[in-house]
Amino acid sequence: MNGSSGEAVDPKSGVIGGFTRGLNLGNALDAPSEGEWGVTLTEQHFEGVATAGLDHVRLPVRFSAHAAHQRPFTLEPSFLQRVDWAIERATVRRLSVVVDLHHYNELMDDPKAHMERFVAIWRQIAERYKDRPPTVAFELVNEPCKNLTPVLLNELVKQTIPVVRESNPTRLIIVDSYSWAASEYLNKLELPEDARIVASFHMYQPILFTHQGADWMGPEYQTEGVVFPGPPPQPLQPAAGAQSLEWVRNWFRDYNSLPAATNPSGPGAIARQFEFASKYVATTGKRVYLGEFAAIDKADPTSRENFLRITRTEAERRGFGWAYWDDGGRNRALDVKTGSWVPEVERALF
Repeated sequence: MNGSSGEAVDPKSGVIGGFTRGLNLGNALDAPSEGEWGVTLTEQHFEGVATAGLDHVRLPVRFSAHAAHQRPFTLEPSFLQRVDWAIERATVRRLSVVVDLHHYNELMDDPKAHMERFVAIWRQIAERYKDRPPTVAFELVNEPCKNLTPVLLNELVKQTIPVVRESNPTRLIIVDSYSWAASEYLNKLELPEDARIVASFHMYQPILFTHQGADWMGPEYQTEGVVFPGPPPQPLQPAAGAQSLEWVRNWFRDYNSLPAATNPSGPGAIARQFEFASKYVATTGKRVYLGEFAAIDKADPTSRENFLRITRTEAERRGFGWAYWDDGGRNRALDVKTGSWVPEVERALF
């Protein structure tokens, strides 16, 4: 069975070949400027992914930081050349690539003020890459959140897809759900009847485990020592900054007391998120892609491996393609300087 652009498609899962097992190349082209967050893309990134036997990379790109603020919202040629290079290196390594518009923070804060600019940016991206092979996919916007509500997200998608389709009639297009790509919001997406459009979600639940001690998160996430699966050998007291929030207090109460089968830091928490995605597939007939999942390296290696393995196997069991979130830092999987993988991540993914 073949897709309309020639890629192999698994007849049981509907997963398009080339987008089944991948790695995000985060904190590079999605930083305010490349290198600012400690990651600069090199040939070794693509070599490492290909050598590991993965079939694609997800390429987060902050196009909005490199577009004019006045009509026609022209994208910087030099920055586009850098994106060209990354796509070409993936193609040379026989890797598919998801070109993901990432970190358009202004759009999340004031969607209506930025819709025209967003559509204009995508018109330029689509026109530039219209002759690329079908192994290049477009992801419209990463993790819609805040004021880009499901209603406004659907309006944005409705405006943007026809613009992309003008120059890319069969290109694979990926659309994230609302609330930072939460699976429970997949059913709020209104997507056209187009077999080349795939819904996407991200998997970071239980978030008090996956984001423990993350310096980019608020005080409610600063309790370290959370294990997976719970309960812990000894009750864990939430950090002082987290105890004012009822949901956090309740979460740790259950984490400290419930058995693994029903513990909020356990396999059931993962399964519940995947059930939302499976229900969406069953209800709509759409395909689904897991664009990100990870657990911070402040988690102990065994817990981290447990979480990642269960998440990866759940995705594969349900027929969802996946990409691990490698940010080159706390969620790093591949050390490009040595070509080696973080051991617990490697065991979990492979």
